[in-house]
Amino acid sequence: MFWNKKKEQQEKFKSLEMAICTLLIHAAKADGKFEDQEKKLIRKFLIELEIKDENYLDELINFCIKKEEQSIEILNMTKEIKKLKYEERLYIIELIVKIIYSDQQLCHFEDRLLRKISGLIYIEDQDLGIIKKNIKNDVHR
Repeated sequence: MFWNKKKEQQEKFKSLEMAICTLLIHAAKADGKFEDQEKKLIRKFLIELEIKDENYLDELINFCIKKEEQSIEILNMTKEIKKLKYEERLYIIELIVKIIYSDQQLCHFEDRLLRKISGLIYIEDQDLGIIKKNIKNDVHR
């Protein structure tokens, strides 16, 4: 049955990895575009998060792209992430901000998404502001 196949695929990937990957993809698409530079950044960030197996990484990204297309609710994407330590959640927000600023701009849809995600994973507004400012300054140098 088709739902068993989907369940088998989900069980292949760790829930935290799926959550982070799907959220990064969702953030990359917030401005209505999903460009190659964003896909490369997502891949780079997942490698930095210790996902080294190339085949696994490709399958995870492809699975999460489909998962993101089928779901518009980010609440499920943030459940696993909010269980992390505060510093780890800050790092995830930093990755999301880097994805969003990869085109050197922040549209209002992206800004609203950042605020929503930050709220859902309990990131202080002040910390989000610092991260956005630092990354924006790095991008515009």
